[in-house]
Amino acid sequence: MVNHWKAIVFWYTLLFTFYVSFQIPAGIAEERSEPPGGTRTGENTVIIIRSQEIAAYNKAIKGFEEGCNGKNISIKAIYDLQGTVEECERVTQNIKNNELKPKLIFAVGVLAAILAKEQFTDIPIIFCMVINHERFNLQGANVTGISAEASLEDQFAILKEIFGTYRNVGVIYDPTKTGRIISEATSVAEKFEFNLIKTEVLSEKEVASALKDIINRIDALWIIPDSAVVTKNSLNTIFKKTLKNRLPIFCTSSAIVKAGALISISPDYRSTGLQAAQLAQMLLTDTTITSLGIQQPDKLKLTLNTQTAEIIGINLSSIKSRDDIVLYP
Repeated sequence: MVNHWKAIVFWYTLLFTFYVSFQIPAGIAEERSEPPGGTRTGENTVIIIRSQEIAAYNKAIKGFEEGCNGKNISIKAIYDLQGTVEECERVTQNIKNNELKPKLIFAVGVLAAILAKEQFTDIPIIFCMVINHERFNLQGANVTGISAEASLEDQFAILKEIFGTYRNVGVIYDPTKTGRIISEATSVAEKFEFNLIKTEVLSEKEVASALKDIINRIDALWIIPDSAVVTKNSLNTIFKKTLKNRLPIFCTSSAIVKAGALISISPDYRSTGLQAAQLAQMLLTDTTITSLGIQQPDKLKLTLNTQTAEIIGINLSSIKSRDDIVLYP
């Protein structure tokens, strides 16, 4: 079990460092054992398990708490796994030893989601904030999830709106990690009249040569949540070469946009929490339903790096007035 959790911790730390941890941790910091005022008779008790202290996770939790308010749902406890194997084991025992069994678990992040799925098979689980959730087999009769990425349809629709005259979109990926995403993306790209130019790598050491191979054949680069590509060294190489060649980068992480990419489309974290609360209410109201499957995020946001746009000579004035866009810096 220890080796299994170590592997999860490695993937989790590597990928989410670049996807959300550029944000300043804030908000909920404590493990809470009981909500203020205790649990009222007849209320549905819920616990929250958070993978670790990250601002994006806290925004989702805040939205969940807001969505549960006044809905006969009592959040009994918030457990923080602190990103460690030891805390995963301690929290599991704490929950199992508690006499008051929760009626639902809200798991935020990959560590929390996998722990909940493996350890609590008889309690409905809702997970969110898990990048590339398919890789972790987060399915089950009691598992409901909200995808942490915009759908491929949404991503290419935005790409079409912004770069309508562009045709060749490059993507670098490890087929063992994100091959399924690329397989689906090929047909979606064709639907929006894009030619997806794919190049495979098996480690971050191959990213530089892979980019060199396609950089003169593409109009834009699409970065997907692949741990061979989303590393500090790989991203530094990608930013330098794409800026030099005046190529826009499109991705699904506002943190990567802040680091130098042009634009991203990603879920709104607070809205994700509100959506999870709605799903919780559905599951708790009708106990014959134990899973609602994997849901797409209700609300998306665009993040645009105006500095990068100026450097590569892209005029995005037509979308700056959108109400779902965040401008950086």
